[in-house]
Amino acid sequence: MGAPPAREVFAQALRCFLAKDMNAFADMFAVDGRHELPFAPPGVPARLQGREEIRAYLTSIVSTPLVLTGTGDLHVIEGSDPELVVVEYEARGIVTSTGKGYRMPYVQVLRAHDGEIALWRDYWSPLSGVQALGLRGTVRVAADRVGTALVGRLRAAGARSGPGARRLTTPGARAPHPRT
Repeated sequence: MGAPPAREVFAQALRCFLAKDMNAFADMFAVDGRHELPFAPPGVPARLQGREEIRAYLTSIVSTPLVLTGTGDLHVIEGSDPELVVVEYEARGIVTSTGKGYRMPYVQVLRAHDGEIALWRDYWSPLSGVQALGLRGTVRVAADRVGTALVGRLRAAGARSGPGARRLTTPGARAPHPRT
């Protein structure tokens, strides 16, 4: 019998996470597995390498005031590669410091090999967490910092200003749709 498809590995990992069994969740990673958080806020690592580094991070987040209690519908995207799955869902939880509920959208990309997690790429918005904690004033500051950092990176990469760039940086503006 072959290794389970990535979809099944994801489902088991999510069950471990919801049960707050971070050791079992970490054990699902390959010894050299990676957990990536591309939108990690300051103070949170953007990349964790290896099962034990992942375990240390996961066990540290159990004590945060954002406690995941469930999810909305899972939208699972599978392709021809059984080792790869993309899952979109809404996490639901409680802010322990206030007792209020919160909802946070997630997109997660999982690559499994031989039934172990080789890669877990976790796309979530740290701004949603800040809002859930009731730190709304911090959201504007964080958004400004993200925008400033993005503009700096684009300029460093040689991006030039133009009408499209101005539209994107004007408050309330939307990106124009490309013509097909």
